[in-house]
Amino acid sequence: MPDATDNNAVLRENLLDAGFKAESADEIMRLIADGDRQPVERLLDLHRKDLLDMVHLYTRQLDCLDYFSYSLKKINGGKMI
Repeated sequence: MPDATDNNAVLRENLLDAGFKAESADEIMRLIADGDRQPVERLLDLHRKDLLDMVHLYTRQLDCLDYFSYSLKKINGGKMI
């Protein structure tokens, strides 16, 4: 856990917690240090989109699993198997 008074370490740790790889987090921190805001925003937006796509994929998979369970119970008179 980073020292709470070290803002850069806290920000980097947050990027790692958000699923960025260490190399990507370091690159983002470098861009921030250089004051290059636009690429940072682009990278964050892309990562957010990727995470949201994964959420949608897992939601669809859960829906399929729930429907399968429902169908199986319906076929078997309310029993799973």
